[in-house]
Amino acid sequence: MDAPTTVFRFGPFDLDLRTGELRKTGQMVHLPPQPFKVLALLVRRRGDVVTRDEIHKEIWNEATFVDFDQGLNFCIRRIREALGDNADAPQYVETLPRRGYRFVMPVEQPEPPPAARVVTRMMVLPFRMLREDPETAFLAFSLSDAITNALSGLESLVMRSSLAASRFAGGQTDLKTIAMEANVDVVLAGSLVRSGEQLRVTTQLTEVPAGTLLWSRNWQVSLSNLFQLEDELSTRVVEALALPLTAREHAQLKRDIPRTAKAYECYLRANQLSMDSTRWAAARELYLLCVAEDPKYAPAWARLGRIHHVMGKYSGAGEADSLGRAEEAFKQALEINPELPLAHKHYAQLEADLGRALDAMVRLLGRARSADPEVFAGLVTVCRYCGLLDASVAADERARRLDPHVQTSVAHTLFVRGDFRLVLPTLAQNPYIGALSLGELGRQAEAVAALRALEAASHTLFRDFMIAARAFLEQQPEESLAAVNRIVTSTFGDPEGLFYLTRHLAQLNNPDAALRLFRRVVDGGYFCFPAMARDPWLDPIRKTSEFRKLLDRISARHDEAVGVFSRMQGDVLLGVAPRSGIEGRRRTDVQPSH
Repeated sequence: MDAPTTVFRFGPFDLDLRTGELRKTGQMVHLPPQPFKVLALLVRRRGDVVTRDEIHKEIWNEATFVDFDQGLNFCIRRIREALGDNADAPQYVETLPRRGYRFVMPVEQPEPPPAARVVTRMMVLPFRMLREDPETAFLAFSLSDAITNALSGLESLVMRSSLAASRFAGGQTDLKTIAMEANVDVVLAGSLVRSGEQLRVTTQLTEVPAGTLLWSRNWQVSLSNLFQLEDELSTRVVEALALPLTAREHAQLKRDIPRTAKAYECYLRANQLSMDSTRWAAARELYLLCVAEDPKYAPAWARLGRIHHVMGKYSGAGEADSLGRAEEAFKQALEINPELPLAHKHYAQLEADLGRALDAMVRLLGRARSADPEVFAGLVTVCRYCGLLDASVAADERARRLDPHVQTSVAHTLFVRGDFRLVLPTLAQNPYIGALSLGELGRQAEAVAALRALEAASHTLFRDFMIAARAFLEQQPEESLAAVNRIVTSTFGDPEGLFYLTRHLAQLNNPDAALRLFRRVVDGGYFCFPAMARDPWLDPIRKTSEFRKLLDRISARHDEAVGVFSRMQGDVLLGVAPRSGIEGRRRTDVQPSH
């Protein structure tokens, strides 16, 4: 049976319920989420009187921050503005006083468009080593990782990460289990054995869960020509799956070729070491050797940028210098290959940490037509930093459609949006923000128990986050404040983490310290206006002139982000209206919720 269409056509307008879009003669018409829902209900019930009570029951909920009558009047007004309708002589929405509304324009439901291009989900398993060999053992992970990254970014292929594939190392898991747990369609597996200066490789591309062998090939390559193996395997995968590549994608697959075997070996060895935080320094040295050997190998510059970034962010030593070196490395990678997906994804993470969340959002939206779940996982974070909360949630949904196991930061988006119950299912993956949500829901005993467990398992810095929250819930303000101060005076600089501490200080009756930290949050590039404008934890500092000045700065940056998001068609790419989370309220006019 064909799936029913979600598109409704009336006059020059198309209303797409699946994407959340209203278009007039093909052009996007901006309509905030709540008015869109009201319009969709009226259109679906065209010709019928839809009472205000029916609208309230179907659409409104406790999370709405305005009363129903005021909110519905606002929605109808915005609908009429979008449609160019007139309440006195309605063409679309008729008002029936004291009863409700009726959609009076005839509505058509066109046939669904042809099926979208099929996207194949693929995983490259770590290669099995048939004989122990310390000199080539690094290839088990790093060769499969290189193939994964070579194929990432193609619009018709979703690659599972090397980290996800590493769970199935050793070849002990059957293909049906892999298909179910990893949610993939095809698996590339193989084995390696060294024979002198040659490497014998056996590979199989298999359709799962049926176990249909698509092709099998034995290779023998020189250890001095390992890149040939990566290149030929990537090419054979594309041919076997008959992927419909664009000319740009064809060029991308053949663009980054290392000039020497030594450079490529350093690159592969470094990739393996970079997965272990205790060996980051060794990985960095190998990346430096690689770019010294081949200064034009863009993937090595991108990986060097990432290792500088993570070392600067998490090691606590030489942070500013490391982040600057990271940026230079990413710029070098993109100067060599402006289309390199690896560089764009990792550079966006750095930009967010450097206070340039808007730049990061622009970078990732430019990659959002790919089938790469990590691009959308990155958008979850940077859209939230820009205050685009609906877009952040939509990016998470898109990422999980591509890869149900992808890790995103959506729990933080749900928390700042006030959807505390929706955070709880992610408690195992996000224990800190989950414990805060338990506290917000009045489940203090559970929250304290969770935080105490985290204290025992956490390192010093993160342990202080747990202590601060737990002591606050236990009404131990001095212990809580001491933990906050240890974090604030450390090298910790994540602006979102500092925002959580700002609201904490405000509740601990330390307004001056809270305002000083709030300025650091804003200067650090976190401008989530909807959360800051209505978070009741900030009420103790809300009426101060300093807070209002900062909130005006945040609002201006948020407005800029909304405009950029719309111009880059982020609303189309993610299926949301750009002004997410504020429903038309502006700046300091937004009142706190209680």
